[in-house]
Amino acid sequence: MVGSEPVEESVTTTMKTFVLCALLCGLCVSTPAAAASRPNILFLMSDDHALEAIGAYGSWLKDYVHTPTLDRLAEEGMRFTNVCCNNSICSPSRASIITGQYSHINGGLNLNCSVEADSPSYIIELQNAGYATAVVGKWHMSHWPRGCDDYAVTKGQGSYFNPTFNHPDGSQAKKEGYYADVYTDWALDWLKRKRDKVKPFCLNLQFKGPHHPYDYPERWAHLHEGVEIPEPESLHEDLEASSPLLKKPSWSQLYDGDAERPYYHRHESEYPRLSEDPKERRSISYQHMIHKYLRCVAAIDENIKRVLDYLEAEGLKDDTLMIYTSDQGYWLGQHGLYDKRLILEESLKMPLLVRYPKEIAAGNVNEKLAMNIDFGPTMLDFAGVPRPEAMQGVSLRPLLQGKAPADWRTGIFYAYYARTPYHWGIRNDRYKLVCFPGTDEIEFYDLKTDPFEMTNQSQNAEYATRIEATRAQLVSLMDEVGVTEEFLHAHMKSLKSTGGKKQPKKNRKAKEKKAL
Repeated sequence: MVGSEPVEESVTTTMKTFVLCALLCGLCVSTPAAAASRPNILFLMSDDHALEAIGAYGSWLKDYVHTPTLDRLAEEGMRFTNVCCNNSICSPSRASIITGQYSHINGGLNLNCSVEADSPSYIIELQNAGYATAVVGKWHMSHWPRGCDDYAVTKGQGSYFNPTFNHPDGSQAKKEGYYADVYTDWALDWLKRKRDKVKPFCLNLQFKGPHHPYDYPERWAHLHEGVEIPEPESLHEDLEASSPLLKKPSWSQLYDGDAERPYYHRHESEYPRLSEDPKERRSISYQHMIHKYLRCVAAIDENIKRVLDYLEAEGLKDDTLMIYTSDQGYWLGQHGLYDKRLILEESLKMPLLVRYPKEIAAGNVNEKLAMNIDFGPTMLDFAGVPRPEAMQGVSLRPLLQGKAPADWRTGIFYAYYARTPYHWGIRNDRYKLVCFPGTDEIEFYDLKTDPFEMTNQSQNAEYATRIEATRAQLVSLMDEVGVTEEFLHAHMKSLKSTGGKKQPKKNRKAKEKKAL
């Protein structure tokens, strides 16, 4: 019996040590001190916010946009100039942001898509790592958020006024007021009262605006009232001559006699004057659109300020990784277009502003090729959470730290599946090559000599060698990201079915009548 006592004492000591270690590990995750060692994350995303409509980007609209909060975010952090989505339409881009995957991998090809159940999610990963997580605002997917402690999201597009929230318990609540104010009210309430303050947080505040029809609150109704806002140089471009396969078939035209649903006719009853002249119709449409759009943007900016002011008052601002972006770009009259969808720069490129003074020097600009699939890996990296192997994006943290990795990507793959003009292609550091189903014809642009993509060089013999090199890069990139031409053709209708153009007016009118 005497000989057994040391063994018993040793076992007891070992158990006590194990329990103590377990308690200490738990404290490392849950104490305020530990939470402070990992940044809070504020992910701010708008819908269809063109980078040209942020003052810091210095476009022709810089003297007309009202974005003091976003401009300050750019001044205090890093502004990216070449961030691209891989499918420029709301739901698919959001799916790619959440999963860090291309549309053909996560299953989000079109509007109201559903992400594959086995796809990764930065929100789930952060929740599993001890973050308090929440999503508020526009969601626009066929399933509700996964991996959230709480959420208040709208179905589909949601409404500009008096939006209805959907909650984790299945309940709904209609909130009175302008959507951006309502979304921000909920976000602030979650930050102040609902979140677990022992944990670091990841708050995803996702605005509906400035998606068409760009509704704004009454308080911004007089912004630029009576002022004629400058037009983009390409507003009256001859699309039939410059881009018969890509730009011309797009239904997103301000005015074109052949267009399926031009902006002019959608808003004809709202104009102060009408015209029979095609060029004047385009200009009238532009002025109507841009005034509404800028007022809608102003309401977003002021609500972001409310959140940043709260974080600053609570001493949390510098401990929070702040990210502002949009789900894609948007045409503000360039090429005579509005909306998005195409691989063209204004539609493809997204604004990205990132602030975290502990690592990111103020006032920096980065021109490297980045993508929406990089956002999740970046947040996980800052949180100290391993990136799931299934995520195809990479962390932007090295770029944010001012580094220039030698092996950084040199091209991005893009594919659009929703409607004519179906297309896919590559955008590299200088060139862009666009392919279409049902034809061997391509469009090819030199972004160095033609940054606004006014001249298709596909038939220019001087570019033949460069076109072949870019095509070879596209083939290699498609293999790298796991997509085949067979998949693309299977999920896109052939241009031969429409000749690359809109449906005949007779059929279109019949469909419109049926829809009514």
